Amino acid sequence: MPSIGTRRRVMHLLPVAFAVAVVVLIGGTIAATPSLERAGLLDVPPSPQRYADMAVDLMVDGLQADPARVAEVRGQVDAQAARARTYAGTYPALSGAAKELGGEHSSFLGPAEAAADFGDSPPVSVAAEPRPTVMTADGITTIVVPALLGGDEASRQRYVDAGAQALVAAVPATPRGWVVDLRGNHGGNVGPMLAAVLPLLDEGQVMSFEYADGSVPVTVAGGAVAQGGDAMATSDAGRVPAGLPIAVLTDGMTVSSGEAVAIAFVGQDGVRSFGQPTYGFSSANTPRTLVDGAIVNLTVAVDADRTGKRYGAAVAPDVVVDDAGVTAAVDAWFDAPR
Repeated sequence: MPSIGTRRRVMHLLPVAFAVAVVVLIGGTIAATPSLERAGLLDVPPSPQRYADMAVDLMVDGLQADPARVAEVRGQVDAQAARARTYAGTYPALSGAAKELGGEHSSFLGPAEAAADFGDSPPVSVAAEPRPTVMTADGITTIVVPALLGGDEASRQRYVDAGAQALVAAVPATPRGWVVDLRGNHGGNVGPMLAAVLPLLDEGQVMSFEYADGSVPVTVAGGAVAQGGDAMATSDAGRVPAGLPIAVLTDGMTVSSGEAVAIAFVGQDGVRSFGQPTYGFSSANTPRTLVDGAIVNLTVAVDADRTGKRYGAAVAPDVVVDDAGVTAAVDAWFDAPR
């Protein structure tokens, strides 16, 4: 015969056992009762309503979030998701919430789109990998820095080496100046991009990411680009001699990490930017994954240059000029007396 203590434990567990039993299959998803969730028994998927609430929990440190705004957005999401029978039924509300709390650079991606953007990249041949190209003409060497999405560690290092090593190799043929062409660079992994142009960057802090709770510096030291002291990418190519002017080219399709590379040159002696204002996503995103594979890609910081100037919007060049006139504008600056 069970003891009184045992009977009490049995009686205490009955509500939990009942909650475990009350699981309703709705539209292909399992809706657990609040009692089950409060009991911490999340072996079954959350209801669509709980799923939406969990998604908002992942947005509370967004760039535009504060307690009052989070509460307001959570209420809006709760109302819109109240009748959702599947997770997909909550996606429109969550897409709006991501923009409200993170800003326009933020997004909510369903599982298929999330897998395409953040999953393992399909294998490509080494020859087909994106890499910087370096060309020298009339004493000027230009590095074209393309977007870099996905790839494994080896492919990222090949990207770095294609840029940095070619820049150093071009030194004897480059008496006039350097051009960093970021036009059309729509973003991706900023570490290898910065390491590809590392031979042109001064050592020390080149930019920072400004979060709500503090600043994280991005530095160049030796052959490493580091964020908050942690290496993002490395290069053993060395550096080019200081003293020659550097022109940075941007356009309206210089986006996100492409904008960050442009910002890394702001404030460096002998640098001037040319072209058109950038896209306006000069900020940092962090992807957060939900139980069904969807992702909240949330903006959590804005870019700042080495002087401390914060961006988060379009980066205006020093000299606004269209593509047709940019070469002449750069040539004239290179040849101007100093």
